[in-house]
Amino acid sequence: MALEDSSVGRLIGALVSPVKTFRSIAERPTWAVALAALMVVGTASGVLVNRRIDPDDMRQTVEKRMEKQLGQKPSQEQVDRGMEMGMKVSSVAVWLAPVGLALAYLLIALLFWLAFRFVAGSDFSYRTSFSVLLHAFMPWLIYSLLVIPVALSRQHVGVQEAQQGMLASNLAVLAPEGAGGALKALLSSLDFFSLWAAVLLILGYRAATKSSTTAAAATVLLLWLLWIVIKVGLGALFG
Repeated sequence: MALEDSSVGRLIGALVSPVKTFRSIAERPTWAVALAALMVVGTASGVLVNRRIDPDDMRQTVEKRMEKQLGQKPSQEQVDRGMEMGMKVSSVAVWLAPVGLALAYLLIALLFWLAFRFVAGSDFSYRTSFSVLLHAFMPWLIYSLLVIPVALSRQHVGVQEAQQGMLASNLAVLAPEGAGGALKALLSSLDFFSLWAAVLLILGYRAATKSSTTAAAATVLLLWLLWIVIKVGLGALFG
C-alpha cells in the first residue's frame, strides 16, 4: 500500500511525497489521525517545556513586564502575586492547548476555504480544506518531536527561549539585545518550519482546488502575511 492510501501513511507522505499525497487527499480527505498526532505531540512538547521554565528567569520577566505596565519598579509583593498568577495561568493553559489547537486549525482551515472558494472561485469542501491544512502542518509535528529530546536534556529553559522556540529555526535568535516585541515577532515568523509548511499549503491547496500554482501561492502567502502583520501588532502591543 502506498503512503498516500492510508491515514497514517499520509503523515509521512505529506513530507516525503507531497504531490501524490495531496492529490489523494483531494480525492478522499481524512483528518482524524493527523489532528490527533498534532494535538498529542504538540501538547507533550508544550508540557515538557513548561515544566522546565527557569523560575528565576520567570521572576525577572514578570518584574520587567510589571515595571513597564506600572511605569515604576514593582514591589516584591506585586511580583510574587504576578508570579503566582502567571504560574496558575500557564499550568492551566498548557492542558487546554489541545482544545485551542483544534479550534485554531478549524478556524485557519475555514479562512483558507473562504479565500479559495469566494476569492479564487474554487469549488471544494471545507472538509478537504481541513484535511489539507492538517497534513500541510506536518512540519510542525516534526518540530514538536525534535523539541521533546531537547527539553528532556535541559534542567531549565529560559522564558524567552520557550516563547521564541526551543530550536534555532527562526531569525529571532539573531535579534539584538533589548529588541522590541514587534521585531522579535517579525523575526520569529521567518522560520524554517513555517516556510516548509507554507510550501506544503501551496501544493495541497493547488491539488484540492485544481487552481494554478500562482493562484494557490498568492492566496496562501497573502493569508500568511496577514498572520505576520497580526503577530507583529500583538508583539508591539504586549511585547
